[in-house]
Amino acid sequence: MIAVFNRSTTITDMNQSENKAMPISDRLIHAYNRMLQRVEDALGSPTAHPETDLKHALDRAREQSIEFGELKPEEASRVHEFVLRDLYDAGRHLAVEEHDIADWLRLSLLVLEKELLERFTLLAQVAKVELKHLEKVKRRYDEWHTGEVTTIGTLRCQQCGELVHFEHTAHIPPCPKCHATVYGRIKH
Repeated sequence: MIAVFNRSTTITDMNQSENKAMPISDRLIHAYNRMLQRVEDALGSPTAHPETDLKHALDRAREQSIEFGELKPEEASRVHEFVLRDLYDAGRHLAVEEHDIADWLRLSLLVLEKELLERFTLLAQVAKVELKHLEKVKRRYDEWHTGEVTTIGTLRCQQCGELVHFEHTAHIPPCPKCHATVYGRIKH
């Protein structure tokens, strides 16, 4: 059995009352996508330097999600960590494997949300450049846990090996086969 999560979340601006009325799980998914969008926008500016600005842009996106009332500080920090983990994992894959992002995702390009794929591809390339400039990453970004938010791609249950596919940004569920809560990203 292979689980596929394909619930789409639109990346649009919401006013504070709409955002607060949204369940926390949906707010975190929306915030993940919004954070990616803000980072992409910041890195697309003419003065951006990808090798030094990814962390700054991501930190600023976290601050904006708090400033605009989209998330509480602890929620914004969690989403920030989810995005950072996924970008560093994709960047590490691109740097080590020299494959394209579609190989990392291991999903058909026909199934993926085009806008999200383009945004994530751009940011993963930036993460790849940044990783080349760092001696080592201080935190380990090789485990995904139930309840966290992740983006498109495939995770493997570390207990039973069950594959869980994500076609859109979503919360990571317990393993549908054994109910374990720790996953690793499928590498090509």
